[in-house]
Amino acid sequence: MRLKDPFSLKAADMTKRTNKPRKPRDEESSDEVSGLTCQHVSKAVDLSSVKKSVLSSVWLVCSECLKERTMIEGEPAASHDILVCLKCGFQGCNQSGVQHAVRHHQAFHPESHCITISLSTWKAWCFECNEELSTHCNKKALAQTVDFLQKHSVKTMSAASPNIIKLREEPSDYTDPPRGKSPAINSTLVPVKGINNLGNTCFFNAVMQNLSQTHMLINLIQEVKEKGYKLRICPPVETKLGPLMVTLPSPEPLTAAMFFFLQSMKDPGKGPVNPKVLFNQLCQKAPRFKGYQQQDSQELLHYLLDSIRVEETKRVKAGILKAFNNPTEKTADEETKRQVKAYGKEGVKMNFVDRIFVGELTNTIMCEECEHISTVKEAFIDISLPIIEERVSFCTSSIVIIVEDNKVEKVYTSARKQMLISCLPPVITLHLKRFHQAGMNLRKVNRHVDFPLTLDLAPFCSASCKNLAAEERVLYSLYGIVEHSGSMRGGHYAAYVKVRPPQKKIGSKTLMEASSSSQGQWVYVSDTTVQTVPESRVLNSQAYLLFYEEML
Repeated sequence: MRLKDPFSLKAADMTKRTNKPRKPRDEESSDEVSGLTCQHVSKAVDLSSVKKSVLSSVWLVCSECLKERTMIEGEPAASHDILVCLKCGFQGCNQSGVQHAVRHHQAFHPESHCITISLSTWKAWCFECNEELSTHCNKKALAQTVDFLQKHSVKTMSAASPNIIKLREEPSDYTDPPRGKSPAINSTLVPVKGINNLGNTCFFNAVMQNLSQTHMLINLIQEVKEKGYKLRICPPVETKLGPLMVTLPSPEPLTAAMFFFLQSMKDPGKGPVNPKVLFNQLCQKAPRFKGYQQQDSQELLHYLLDSIRVEETKRVKAGILKAFNNPTEKTADEETKRQVKAYGKEGVKMNFVDRIFVGELTNTIMCEECEHISTVKEAFIDISLPIIEERVSFCTSSIVIIVEDNKVEKVYTSARKQMLISCLPPVITLHLKRFHQAGMNLRKVNRHVDFPLTLDLAPFCSASCKNLAAEERVLYSLYGIVEHSGSMRGGHYAAYVKVRPPQKKIGSKTLMEASSSSQGQWVYVSDTTVQTVPESRVLNSQAYLLFYEEML
């Protein structure tokens, strides 16, 4: 995959690199890692001066451009990236050829006006260190100043636009629910709400923003949320069993909490949403997420979906046993046991997690000496892709791997390994492996990775892929991102989600129309901060998880 500098604020555009010796990096950082805390923070950050300046200035406008009445590419300077000096609150643009932020630093160089923060990416930069800084460090002044600027930004933007960002859409194709049933989640207005941070829970909030914009999840969980839902199980022909209609009991606690959370995210009421009930239910299943430690968003996604799968599997099995009058090991004959097992094997795959997120990989290993081939199939919720500098094509090329840590001719010469997708899920999640073990330390690759808005997975599917016709393209559209910024010790998770037209039901699938892939508005969400952003900023994000949905 093609790698480039991790920051949209290119060092060459800001200032020339000095010959000063660098301060040693955090022991948990690598050459690709940014997010250190520099020695200039104590002198270059002044909260009181920033407050005074910001509150008396026009927000999101370069102060110099405003004086000069400058237009950049025919647009007001306010529409471009603005950097705020954390020493005095000066707002300066970062446009090539203008660079008022750089000029401000140079003009006031002896007075340590060297640290700025971008109002579009919320990344801090030190001109002296020529490095990105962590805004989630133990430097109280820096953290408080960034917090003030973010709150001021939300307050200022809220005065001009609603707290909840919405997109008005055409009515969906779904019919009204029967009388007596609770109304479906409103699909005419799709809001994006902030989520309260419960104490270092940004890793959870970023994932939940993406799940909240997964249309198929909202639709399916709405169907199965109540006691008495009818599920029709059709075993394979070879079992010689007909369809069985089972009635499901009430959802288990985590699944029920998940529904109410999604409901609150979609309701038109005011935000932000408090996720305490859902998060506490998850912590009961996975105690590792308790406390206030930094956690991993990918692990959170796995634990959450796996725990819901377990609950829904238990629920389906209970429905099957009830259909057979709850047989026990003593009372059931061999034929009843066979039937229960056959229906159970097919029924457990019908839970909504499997139907949306779970696919299948086929690992094929061929011995080059005897040409013996062995295959192993395994289910996946996401596909983890290493960030390898030598590879320059798009990240999914890493799905096809030739033998293990290294090049075939140097390590192994007798076997060849290939991984292909043998069953595609409607929603596919790609995990960019930014965290890796290096000796005794866990390190982070903080480089930018290019990723497409539309992805064709056909080249990475096996010839026997269950839901793929010969020579057919399989297009997926990007609708969500979990971003990790900063370093191992001072990182932060945020989300980019695409508010887009509702999906349409086609047979048993719920897919997005290909013509709708370019429609919609991207929104950046960092805990309770919510703002619309251009597509260009999305493509420059530090992606950690990528959410794609199948297109029609």
